[in-house]
Amino acid sequence: MDQGPRPIEAEGLFDGLRPRAILWGALVDNVATLVASAVLIGSLAPGIVTEDEEAAKRAIEAAAAAPEFLIGSLVLGLACTVLGGYVGARVAGAHFLRHGGWVAVASAVIAALFYLVPADEPALEVPIWYEIAGWSLLLPAGLLGGLVAKSRSSGRSLAN
Repeated sequence: MDQGPRPIEAEGLFDGLRPRAILWGALVDNVATLVASAVLIGSLAPGIVTEDEEAAKRAIEAAAAAPEFLIGSLVLGLACTVLGGYVGARVAGAHFLRHGGWVAVASAVIAALFYLVPADEPALEVPIWYEIAGWSLLLPAGLLGGLVAKSRSSGRSLAN
């Protein structure tokens, strides 16, 4: 007795996720972002290598306020999220876009936790456009990493 077609059921948001893969991707994202930011600030603030702590602090503040640093930091940070999404999706080996997206979410949670840690020095002020762009492009960057991982795993290019 045929009961007709089965209803289409969407997979759940968490179905098939591999937490270890997501954590690996988020770790890669955050470590790569820290390294890239240090290299960027070092290239824009050559005065930070000094024994005069106050002069080094002024050099970092000046470099961090420069448009070159803000744009470079945004691009590098998002590229690191693409990398983290790619790594997480490749480690998972399935549900590539979903894993890439969840890597971005996990990275955002880790970044938000850094905001909660009390600092000895006040945080550098950044323009609101920088914050909006960074937070709003984070998920698409992770999804892009998952998409690249998917295309690499199937041997197809992104154009296919």
